[in-house]
Amino acid sequence: MKSILVIAVVVRLLPHAAAAQAYAETGVEVTPIVQTDTTAAGTPFAYPRTGDAEITALVVEIPAGAETGRHLHPQPTFVYVLEGTLEVEADDGTVRTFHPGDGFVEVVNTWHNGRNAGATPVRVLVVFAGARGEPNVVRPE
Repeated sequence: MKSILVIAVVVRLLPHAAAAQAYAETGVEVTPIVQTDTTAAGTPFAYPRTGDAEITALVVEIPAGAETGRHLHPQPTFVYVLEGTLEVEADDGTVRTFHPGDGFVEVVNTWHNGRNAGATPVRVLVVFAGARGEPNVVRPE
């Protein structure tokens, strides 16, 4: 059983190893963050089908004790925690906790709320893979 787990981990890391190898002779250091085909909740995602693809990247800062408010993302959204402890709670009550250096893909078309679970600000890099003119964040009416 242990060897199957080791093989699965090695196979999952092969793309990261290939990326690192591509830079090996340049002296550039590569640190894998995440490579996945599922959200943090384990559900698969798909890119929006559009001729107007648009990437939006921003840094979001959540003060101590603050929340993002209930929202959803209609397209894949990558999040990388720069500072602080972020808790993300889905409507079904599932809570996932992320720390500095954690990267993940947000749930798609699923209501959730992010909150700062610590005493210092949370800073996250958020990258939306969306479409020009379409919202990256949807709030309840």
